[in-house]
Formats: sequence, C-alpha cells, structure tokens
Amino acid sequence: MSEKPCKHYTRKCNHCYATSTEKKLFFCSRCKAQTYCSRECQKADWKSHKGVCMTNNLLETLLRERENTPKGQRERLALVDGLSLRELDQRLEKWVRWHTLTLMTATVHALRLPESLARARAFVLYIRLEARPQAEHHGAPAKFFRVLDAEVVSWEDGMRRPLPWPWSLVQLRELQDEAERNGRGGEAAAMVECPPLGVQTVPFGSLRDLGNTVQEDWKEFLIHHVEHGRKPRMMHQHAH
Repeated sequence: MSEKPCKHYTRKCNHCYATSTEKKLFFCSRCKAQTYCSRECQKADWKSHKGVCMTNNLLETLLRERENTPKGQRERLALVDGLSLRELDQRLEKWVRWHTLTLMTATVHALRLPESLARARAFVLYIRLEARPQAEHHGAPAKFFRVLDAEVVSWEDGMRRPLPWPWSLVQLRELQDEAERNGRGGEAAAMVECPPLGVQTVPFGSLRDLGNTVQEDWKEFLIHHVEHGRKPRMMHQHAH
C-alpha cells in the first residue's frame, strides 16, 4: 500500500459537505477538530459540534493552567525537549492536521469500511504514538511523532478502558447518530494517544463511496508515511 496510489478520502465541510477541492476549508478555531467552508456553516452546525468543541477547549484551558504549576514544571523534566503537556498537545494537534489523510486512509482500511460502513459504529482504530526529539524532527510537524503500534478496538472494549475512553466514545456515537439523521454518510474515528496525554479522538465524517477493496497492509502504510513524514499519493475520488 505504501508504494501504490490510494483513494483520496477528502476532508469536507462539517455542515454542507463541500470538499476541500471545491471550497477552501478552515478548522474551528476553538477545538481544531472540525472543518467548515464558511462562518454560516459553522454556526448552523453548532448544535451537533458543541460537545466536541467544548471538551477540546476545556482540555486546552486545563493544560494551560497546569503549565506553570510545580507539577507542570516537574513534567517538563520527563517530556521530550523539556516540553510542557500543553506544548506536547499543541504538537500533536499540528501532527494530526498534517497527517489527516494518512490517518483517515488507515482508519478506513483498518476498520474494513469498504466492506461495510456499519463497522464504523462497532470499531475504532487505536494509534499509540511516541514524541520524537528536536534532533529527529527539526521542527517539521510531519515528524513530531512516530507510530509505536496501531490496532482495531471494538466498541465494547473501548467502553471498558480508562477515562477518557468512555466519554470520547459516547461523544463519537452522538456524532454518528447526528450524521445518520441528516444523511451525511458514515462517521469513523481514530483514537490517538501519546502518553502522558490522554487518548484523543480524530473523527472522519461524511464517508461514503469507499470502493470495495480493503488494503490489508494498512498498518505498514501508516507507520511508513508517519515515520518519513510523507503524505500518500492519491487517486482523487469525490463523494457525493
């Protein structure tokens, strides 16, 4: 899979579903999780987006407050490059943005969504990361982290895992239910974790027309592209 072109699962506006090739998209400035093509679409989507947005914004606030406490200073001694937890979280945010298409493609094939989109309601992809030092990434967001392992986790298993797993899955289910009610296609997710940060949800919405072929080497594809800081070569196909 790392040597072959793969389908382009394009990012879309979370409200009108315009693709990134049709309109210029921007991330929600508060949570950095969802994309929109206009302020009007962002406002119209607030009811369904509110839960995720407020949770992410609360995490940012808590990490900021913790940064200059004695505990926060001790944490710097243990983290790569003397980072605070907030700075590590900011790096993770930039890394996720850069590797969005790689993460989405790996999730689609790991969950075998070309066979059935319904599997997105029964499974998530868990990706465990390790922060890389300055000597390795040289300030390039694409190389801030490396993948240590990745596995498919069932919904039942995820609900039994420590917090914030259950909370994150409940919020994901709400997103999926909202997407189904509005005919917006499937909603899948990767759960990304770089200890000591808690697991974070990376959702991929409006999934449809995924073809019928599952790439079995999705993990090798994921590790390869992340390790080398590359974006996948893709054959563009737009969902309608």
